[in-house]
Amino acid sequence: MWKSSLLALCCLVTRTTTVMCQSTCGTSQYNPTFSMCCSGVVQPTSGLRPFCCGTKAYDAKYYMCCSGTIQPLSGFQPFCCGTKGYDAKYYMCCSGNIQPLSGFQPSCCGTNGYDAKFYMCCSGVIQPRSELLPSCCGTIGYDATFRKCCNGQLC
Repeated sequence: MWKSSLLALCCLVTRTTTVMCQSTCGTSQYNPTFSMCCSGVVQPTSGLRPFCCGTKAYDAKYYMCCSGTIQPLSGFQPFCCGTKGYDAKYYMCCSGNIQPLSGFQPSCCGTNGYDAKFYMCCSGVIQPRSELLPSCCGTIGYDATFRKCCNGQLC
């Protein structure tokens, strides 16, 4: 990450001359006034908020780094889902899959989204939620007030 305080410490300006500093990035020399070091690779510094994403430089005012991939900032609440960007105000990340927020209690069941107020996740399968004592027996949803689960089978 590039810091403006580095420039103040590194580059001296006098009335007649500017002394430019050199920094090392991997095996290369570079001037931090114009460049930055991203994981051993010299990249040009650009934008208002220069940051690194792996070996690439980007402007964090308009982009974000999602697991090594530069993505545009999107929406009101930008978040990453693996290497993809999404707006967390309207979407959620379910095991690397972007799903729309839906219902009163948005939840994930594997890579799928569902409303936990009316449904439940039973071993990766979305099932209707019973009213009194919702439970799962393997992938089957049931009401434990009236039934039991015996060795993965309803009995």
